[in-house]
Amino acid sequence: MLLVCGFTVPETESAEFSADAAKAMRLLTAQAGCVRAVLGHSADDPDRWALTVEFASVVAYRRAMSPFDVREHVIPFLSRGDASAYEVHTTATDGQAGNRVSVVAADAGTAGPRDASGPAMPR
Repeated sequence: MLLVCGFTVPETESAEFSADAAKAMRLLTAQAGCVRAVLGHSADDPDRWALTVEFASVVAYRRAMSPFDVREHVIPFLSRGDASAYEVHTTATDGQAGNRVSVVAADAGTAGPRDASGPAMPR
């Protein structure tokens, strides 16, 4: 599972922003199932930043967002940007690429709370 968040931060606020990002990264990477967090600063636009956090699973992502200190600091921090969570589809290492099997149900885009016990076929 990938959490990707893009931020627009004026250069005058970049020191405070990077300190807030470091705290968010420390809190998230301390959670079980958090693989790593990476903060990037655009080489083309000094106001653009990107934070990517990798989790071992959807469950690990959801659990990592639950502790009080994460909800107190990380959630407000992420709300400053444009955040989305992504299921990992393909990975590549050493020139070899491989697809992962989706764990998202085929009807995930249309299923509602009443369908909780419905189909579990992956996409």
